[in-house]
Amino acid sequence: MTNRYRVAHVVRKYNPAEWGGAETYLAEMTKRLTEGEWGCDVYAPMGPTTPDHALNPAVRLERYHAFLPFVASAERRAALVANAGDIASFDLPLRLLRERRISIVHLHTTGRLGAAAALAMKCSGRPYVIAAHEPLLADTDAETIPTQLRAPFSGALDLGAPLGAIFRARRLIDDAARVIAFSERERRALEKRIGRRAVRMDHGVDVERFGRGDGGRAKNVFPNLEDHPVVLSVGHLSHQKNQLLSLRAFARGAPPNHRLVYAGAEIDRGYRALLEKEARALGVRDRVVFLGNVKATLLPDLYARADMVLAPYSNETFGLVVLEAWASKRPALFAARSCLKDLADTLGQDSGVVLSTDDVDAWAETLRHFLTKPDARKKAAEAGHTLVRRRFHWDGVASKLATLYEEVLEETQVQAAYPFRKFRVQ
Repeated sequence: MTNRYRVAHVVRKYNPAEWGGAETYLAEMTKRLTEGEWGCDVYAPMGPTTPDHALNPAVRLERYHAFLPFVASAERRAALVANAGDIASFDLPLRLLRERRISIVHLHTTGRLGAAAALAMKCSGRPYVIAAHEPLLADTDAETIPTQLRAPFSGALDLGAPLGAIFRARRLIDDAARVIAFSERERRALEKRIGRRAVRMDHGVDVERFGRGDGGRAKNVFPNLEDHPVVLSVGHLSHQKNQLLSLRAFARGAPPNHRLVYAGAEIDRGYRALLEKEARALGVRDRVVFLGNVKATLLPDLYARADMVLAPYSNETFGLVVLEAWASKRPALFAARSCLKDLADTLGQDSGVVLSTDDVDAWAETLRHFLTKPDARKKAAEAGHTLVRRRFHWDGVASKLATLYEEVLEETQVQAAYPFRKFRVQ
């Protein structure tokens, strides 16, 4: 099908070796949008040049030059890059200005980088929307989260404040045609500021692909797991993912023959060493396996190999891991925070797999209950699987996103025809 429109997805980091929920969302959305009327480009800072098979071949990956406006040690700068620190770019807005085929920009980043792209669109009379992949206005659930999010910036001198003023970063949210929130809490906070331009959208999962996972194949790919029952944690190794809680709960609650498996790249430098130190102190280091970054193609088999999935995240925008576990017909024990609270409310707080506390004993007791009761695991897995099949399909999410783009373009055309009338959705 010939694409009538073109959308540029702007990200501040794209590295297949550090795959995560935002990258999954990007790959799945662009794949489905290009099957319809929308051509897609992904604009990302300079990165790996090896062939990337995650994006649909019809999606162009455009690398732009960016820089980190911080004075810091090499180690601290590397940590900032790994955590997608507040980078900036003069190349990006210039390229967006020159590329007239773009109908709309979809920002997957805010800060100075997002503001630079937004300024280019405003200068050319084209709209942009924002996907809130991190907390924008909603309060976080845990008091420690703001500190954790700022941790990579400690000890670094920020020289980029003038860039924020030049790019009008403070206007980024206010001037957006839409801001997409992935939790009701974030949507309500945004609505107080920008009215009905704040919209709530679901995330999705490829139910069929994850449903085809084969635990037998996983045994061949990951032989170090042997035949032990597996408790699985998927996600970047970071304070935000709160793997320290999962480790402590596992040490107290899992039977001795079980293994705790971490699948994900380390983005908080030193966090893996912290986990390893804690595992040794708890006497379970020989029962904990670090797989590092796992290719997206191998994840369905890895989920199929697991008895239980843990997601005690301190702050989570998507909750894709929980959806992937359910699509794989595996139970997920997760924290009722941020976007995951929406999933908890949808599933039902009495499901037994939702915890609203960081108390290690509560997590350990719940984990022990499920690991020692196969019927309870089966019931929880079936409830989650029924929910994802009914509601969380990427095709449905992509269709709603395409409709949103069309509404924005129609509003922009009307505004251009009648520049002295206000057609802003409020």
